[in-house]
Amino acid sequence: MVCCGSNISNGIYYQLSYFHDHNLQTVHNNTIINNSTGLNDEDYYTFFKINRFMPNDNLPQESEAMKLECLIDSRTLLKNSNNRISTLACTNNYLACGTFEGGYILSDVADPNDSKLLGEFHITRNGDGITNHIIINEAQKALLISSNDRTFRSIDMATNSTLHLIELPFAINCAAINKQNVNEVFIAGDHVNAFIIDKRNQDFKSSIAFQGHQDFGFSCDWSTSNDNLLVTGNQDSCVRLWDKRKPSSSLYCWSGALGSRSSANTGAPIRNCKFSYNSEFVSWAESLDHVGLIKLEDLQPDSALQTWAQSIDFIGKCTGLNFAPIENGFGEQLVIGVNDCPLGGILSYKLESKSKSLDFDFQF
Repeated sequence: MVCCGSNISNGIYYQLSYFHDHNLQTVHNNTIINNSTGLNDEDYYTFFKINRFMPNDNLPQESEAMKLECLIDSRTLLKNSNNRISTLACTNNYLACGTFEGGYILSDVADPNDSKLLGEFHITRNGDGITNHIIINEAQKALLISSNDRTFRSIDMATNSTLHLIELPFAINCAAINKQNVNEVFIAGDHVNAFIIDKRNQDFKSSIAFQGHQDFGFSCDWSTSNDNLLVTGNQDSCVRLWDKRKPSSSLYCWSGALGSRSSANTGAPIRNCKFSYNSEFVSWAESLDHVGLIKLEDLQPDSALQTWAQSIDFIGKCTGLNFAPIENGFGEQLVIGVNDCPLGGILSYKLESKSKSLDFDFQF
């Protein structure tokens, strides 16, 4: 529910949901006419906003002040005015918002000062067709959509037509593509195993199963620098690092809460896991209060991972995490979304460039 492209100055995107219960108390006290839209909030049972958080170009360059703007207000949409957002994905040029009703909203965000709504699309009428995850493949002008109706779809961005469709025996919660071979897709879902499928092949029986987790999968990712490395995070509170060539057992397994090698259920379910932009680190997030970070070269056989894992603790629910390159690709930025009424927001951590001769900022 929080995303950013490789150019983080184009913005960090996140959604806000507004719910009303006219029989009880309004959850969000928005009972007056909104001055910016002219819409009465009480006319809507539920609506959402997609916000963009980005540098303020109107201030001096040395200023680190940011500006916040509403990119999409669902009350202005034709088909999704009372809808809800289930997932977000973006590149430097596009923003895709998946919906609980089995569709997506596509926007052109290439120009930070002039975003354009490209359309609202529906891909399934299945009552259980929640859009769980979206990948934007700009090279092939396609959206790879994982749905709760047990279907993986490749959608043409220009025509909204289905290019490839694979039906699976379980709901798909997350997917990642192999940067070296975009036809290979790593998926995690309502199954104890994760799988590699070929999106050109409609026969799921030919997939490769990665075995080791004890509960369903929420998240997965594929290394951008080594196409043999994959990572999964599941409801059994474990993070597992895999070698594509050895799917029968993981290379490493650790508890999401403690960073220990124990596979015991000592933490909360893992909702997010990602390789960093340069695949030097792995980060994972529990559903509440905790994000972990570890450097891959620190993973050694029989080592105590809690010695090496960095823990980021906060109050609230983690709504997502993303990496983006900074300092000409030599540094990285970790962005974390936190959903908590008084304390929520965007947490941002910076890994400075290794090419710097000084470990502090210096100006002449």
